[in-house]
Amino acid sequence: MSTSFDGKAFGVEIVSVVKDYLERTLSPLAARIEQLEARIVLLEAQAGTAKAKPTIRITAPSRRAE
Repeated sequence: MSTSFDGKAFGVEIVSVVKDYLERTLSPLAARIEQLEARIVLLEAQAGTAKAKPTIRITAPSRRAE
């Protein structure tokens, strides 16, 4: 009896499982963060200390000429 392993199908299945897990795990956290950020903005507005959101810049790695 010969069985063959389909690596591509296996890879697709693994990616699907991981994406599903991350979606279920991270979605509630992202929603909670948005709620907390909105609450902070509201509290800052009430206190009169509203500030602009900081800009976070991530520099791209420089490519070396070959």
